[in-house]
Amino acid sequence: MSNDLAPETLDIFARRILAKAELLQMQEVFQENYSTANPPVPLGTKAPLTLYIINHGADANADSPNTDYGSPVRCLKLCKRVLDGDPRNTILCTQKSRVILDFELVLIVEYEDNTFDVLTLPRDLSAFTQYNAATTKAFVDATVLNPTAGTPIIQHQNVALPYEQLVIKYNQAATAYANFEYTVTIPLSSFSSVLRKCELDDPTLQSYIVLRNLTPEVDVLDQYLASASATTTIWTTMVKFSLFEDIIDKLGIDQDIQIIGTPEYVCDNTPCDCC
Repeated sequence: MSNDLAPETLDIFARRILAKAELLQMQEVFQENYSTANPPVPLGTKAPLTLYIINHGADANADSPNTDYGSPVRCLKLCKRVLDGDPRNTILCTQKSRVILDFELVLIVEYEDNTFDVLTLPRDLSAFTQYNAATTKAFVDATVLNPTAGTPIIQHQNVALPYEQLVIKYNQAATAYANFEYTVTIPLSSFSSVLRKCELDDPTLQSYIVLRNLTPEVDVLDQYLASASATTTIWTTMVKFSLFEDIIDKLGIDQDIQIIGTPEYVCDNTPCDCC
């Protein structure tokens, strides 16, 4: 077969990217700010998720005052973020792209007495007054988990585009908190290029998600006496936790693209020696 092949028209089947949105350092773990009114009103803005991590060796009791302080938290580090499946994405009526991330967090807790523990979120969380000595390692605010029933409350960011929400998913069969579900809804007008009607109507139009630059932020604060039940308390350490990440959403369609070139390999009709 000759190596001097003439260029020809090549028909390439490819996934063509038409536009993309780059959301840099989106805060994926947060809680919603509330007003100081009575009752408090959700404000639709973000704050770090406040964790009330139980001090090492602290026990829930009914003493007043409770002097079983335990050892407070010295540091909290993200070990890994576990994605429960690939990011989900949907084009909503040719107007918006919705991205959903389901994940768990594995954290290493260091206490001031030089002991360590592994904290898996949201599995190890409880609402205030819902303490379980076998499973609870940390609490969250009553605006995140309802303290009466322990049911999750959706956290919103709906002041600035793109709108976001975070919720703790509850596995009723296992009576446990399964994972976090973060959702961001991106208007197509926010993408790098305006898609034409024929592109929006293309049946192969899809959204492809790239995640990068996962960045945690941790701020260890003061000790806090938490309500373990209606009659008992337990000492904890307040820790503000946030998780940031770049989310790149690419909109693409499947197309046949013609180029002029030479294939790297072309078969010929020369019979093999065995024939």
